[in-house]
Amino acid sequence: MVSDPPREGGETVDAIVEGWSRLLTYLVVASVFGIAVITPFFGLLLALAGASYLRAGQFHARKHPATPLRLTVGPLTAPLDLVRGAVGTLLTVPYAAVFAVLVPMVIMAAAAADVRVAPLVAAAWGAGAAAYVLLAAPGVRAPRRHLQQVFTVLAYGPRRIAVIGALLCAVTLAVLAGAIVLRPSFAPMYELENSIAQELSRFQDSIQQRVS
Repeated sequence: MVSDPPREGGETVDAIVEGWSRLLTYLVVASVFGIAVITPFFGLLLALAGASYLRAGQFHARKHPATPLRLTVGPLTAPLDLVRGAVGTLLTVPYAAVFAVLVPMVIMAAAAADVRVAPLVAAAWGAGAAAYVLLAAPGVRAPRRHLQQVFTVLAYGPRRIAVIGALLCAVTLAVLAGAIVLRPSFAPMYELENSIAQELSRFQDSIQQRVS
């Protein structure tokens, strides 16, 4: 009997593509995180919409061949998959809300070490954490897996990996730099912005009073 030829080369290539796809996926997640820090309202909307569409894409991919066209725009032809994706994302909103509250409180708790943080900055990083949860937190696998599947198909080959990787790296670095340097904008949620700033300021002041 003639044995099958070794498949080590193909398996190695697949492993490399999978690794790059995972990296490209997290670059996208990091970009959405940064956008949510810069502009929490629109960043969270982007995360909600993106997570819903990626979930719908995963549902759609289970029933159709994994072609680039199907993976990217296929859900637009299946309203039921879009609804299922939106419902699945809504179920993760409480999970994201916990981080949206806890992260600013942890940041403001730095007042115990005489570190003053602007309340809106802390709130913006909480929004970024919530965006991350919606897309790729532990226990939230569907959006990340489908995005990785998309990149596995689209970025198969050294040239595609180089082009897509360079573009995403540039975008991610720019967005994260903006998240660190720019003052967050909570437009158009101006009333909520004032309420958040007041509550976090009180929390920070109370911590300083306790340690002083």
